[in-house]
Amino acid sequence: MAHNNNIGKITSTNVAPKGTGANLSTTTDSGSILGLRYIKDSTTGGSSGTGVAPTDLGSVAIKDWFETYVGDLGNYTNSSGGDTDIKWSDYRSATILGMKVQAKNETASRYKNSDNAQLKITPLNGSGTAGAYTITVGGSTVTSSGNRGTAYTSGDFTSGKTVAVELTDNDTGTSISMQWTTAYNDGTPTIRGSGTVAGPEYQFFLTGASGTAFGDSLYFFNGVQTNSRGYGVGYPGTG
Repeated sequence: MAHNNNIGKITSTNVAPKGTGANLSTTTDSGSILGLRYIKDSTTGGSSGTGVAPTDLGSVAIKDWFETYVGDLGNYTNSSGGDTDIKWSDYRSATILGMKVQAKNETASRYKNSDNAQLKITPLNGSGTAGAYTITVGGSTVTSSGNRGTAYTSGDFTSGKTVAVELTDNDTGTSISMQWTTAYNDGTPTIRGSGTVAGPEYQFFLTGASGTAFGDSLYFFNGVQTNSRGYGVGYPGTG
């Protein structure tokens, strides 16, 4: 199935632990705290990861999870400062921003001078409204007027080059960045995490890329990875 973009930001007015939807993997309730959590944690629905909202997850456990995996990067702050005075309003505007990434390599040529490697970026979650995202690749803005779920392509890069990639949700100010290393013909390009995605120690391989076609899709979200749902190829629930 396709990635569920309906939950990306908890609204400033409607905030609830579970929300009205029973299945977190398909819910359209943007006020659901657990729906937002489901994006990054496949065990939210129990050991089977079915996405059915649990009934035994206490407010302290939710708070601790958000502090660890969302935190300041996702606009979450526990303003009450403890475990005894937790307010649902602390979660207002909390955001999990992500992107789907695909790469295409520099085309083979006699003098290896085509310089046409490309990166395709699809914003996931976040605010989602028209004009919500700015995508910058190698210092050049790809678009500042797109919606989430719409792919944008930036090209004309030589192979063997390390390129800065940044996606910003203009509505919330949430931003994620990575480092794409381009490749030639049938080589394997890579993309590296940062302080905003996974961590700079993580490198992901953009498999399937060639000089004639985009490769496999990789999925990334702001903050560290959870133990049950790592970033990259085959992200559960994305299709």
